[in-house]
Amino acid sequence: MSVGDVKEPQCPPGGAVLRVTACAVCPTDIKMARVGQRDLSYPRILGHEVVGVVEEVDGAGTLSIGDTVQVWPGVACGQCPSCLKGLDNMCAHQGIIGFNHDGGFAELMAVPAQTVARGGVNMLSSDVDPVLATLTEPLACCVHGQNAASVSSGDRVVIFGAGPMGLMHAALARRKGAQVLAVEPDPVRRELALSMGADAGSDPASEELSGSVMGWTEGRGADVAILATPKVKVDDALMRMMAPRGRICAFSGLPKNDARIDVDINQLHYRELVLVGAYGCTSASDSEAFGIIARGEVDLRPLISQRLPLSSIEEAFRAIEERRALKCVIDDLER
Repeated sequence: MSVGDVKEPQCPPGGAVLRVTACAVCPTDIKMARVGQRDLSYPRILGHEVVGVVEEVDGAGTLSIGDTVQVWPGVACGQCPSCLKGLDNMCAHQGIIGFNHDGGFAELMAVPAQTVARGGVNMLSSDVDPVLATLTEPLACCVHGQNAASVSSGDRVVIFGAGPMGLMHAALARRKGAQVLAVEPDPVRRELALSMGADAGSDPASEELSGSVMGWTEGRGADVAILATPKVKVDDALMRMMAPRGRICAFSGLPKNDARIDVDINQLHYRELVLVGAYGCTSASDSEAFGIIARGEVDLRPLISQRLPLSSIEEAFRAIEERRALKCVIDDLER
């Protein structure tokens, strides 16, 4: 990975060009830079958690020069069966800004027509902090996951992992009226989870997890388990912690060499458990997350650890890798 000069992007037919205001760093950006990723194509400008100002627009539409917008990173066809059902994160011809379309770690970024057409740009009012709005896409992934797991008021929700995504899950579940147990070995992050919406925390390094969950739920088990870390697998022990008709959300992906395990499917059968996956977010969940942030319904400010210039992007990556930061935002792209 290097920082340097590139040609300015051309405005796509039906699309737009943004002058990037801020772009947050996602752990997937780091994964792509270090080891690659299945959807990554080279050469590529990374960055998919983007807010910018419209500098050029092609054709009549909802965008005008000078608008400040947040961008859903999906580039969906709008015509395949998944898109027609509103599942555009499962588009048969899926493109992704920052993966196989140039992204937001640059002064200028092109927004494809498909993204504009699917309502993938959300307009910021003057009272919305652009840096905070960069968290829309990761929050949208949490919205998508919790919708898949049908999180609702009164649920007992166990969230495994209190990194940025786990913390957003805690805030979002609390907003829905659920009770939250955050399972996290890092005491600082566990305390942060309590301040962001969790009712209780559990240290898996010092507490027997099953006993902790069953004690917290008064013996019933969890209504929802959200796996926001690759260090927790779906296994028999996890399923035994679930309440009847409990829902398990496989939110975090696992390494290919660690993704397989034998489980007793009879547990799903007899207690009517549900196992759902959640990958990325739809344009609709992105818009929903944007509204949540814009209306101030969750406070995600504690997640912003550092704001750095583009020239320091390697430092931003290292701070996240070394767990010295939760979210780093690149918001000075000309330095």
